[in-house]
Amino acid sequence: YQSTLKQLFQEFENGGVPNSQLASVTMRIMQALQTNLDGKSKQYSDTSLTHLFLMNNIHYMVRSVRRSEAKDLLGDDWVQIHRRIVQQHANQYKRIAWTKILQSLSVQGLTSSGGGSAEGNSSGVSRSVIKDRLKTFNAQFEELHQKQSQWTVPDTELRESLRLAVAEVLLPAYRSFIKRYGPLVESGKNPQRYIRYTPEDLEHMLGEFFEGKTLNETKR
Repeated sequence: YQSTLKQLFQEFENGGVPNSQLASVTMRIMQALQTNLDGKSKQYSDTSLTHLFLMNNIHYMVRSVRRSEAKDLLGDDWVQIHRRIVQQHANQYKRIAWTKILQSLSVQGLTSSGGGSAEGNSSGVSRSVIKDRLKTFNAQFEELHQKQSQWTVPDTELRESLRLAVAEVLLPAYRSFIKRYGPLVESGKNPQRYIRYTPEDLEHMLGEFFEGKTLNETKR
């Protein structure tokens, strides 16, 4: 919809149309664009990508309005409301895409009532359970990295803020899990099979998200 918006905002600069008429037409066009975006977003089977698509496009609309005389016609309220909508879609993306992997790092379901064992420790946490959790985390993160490195967030500031929002929930959870349960795995055989990444590795890989890479570029 870039060409539509550019053509619309060019009308403001050329003049010749009453402001009241322009405001009415502009509002209707914006509503039509949003309706079309909602329709196009439904083509994605991955709901987190749906929210990323809407976030990107509504952000572009807001930025275009703020940089043109359309801001005076639509008003600050329109801009603020749609900035909040952008943030809501970013939050929904984060919730849908990352809740499952964060469950792998949760302490829930780790302890057993049977106490320590040959494969566990005094807290009753089984080494095999920790290994399974780490294997699950590794597989899920690698899948997310491969898929979402191919996705695109064109705006630099928005892209960085989204990466930061993910890092702020993922990295502390991973550090805490490894600090608490890592020694249990490290004292067994082949710990590197399970503790595959340092927090710094994850941070670096998060920096590759939303770059629009090809599939070959995402393979490590």
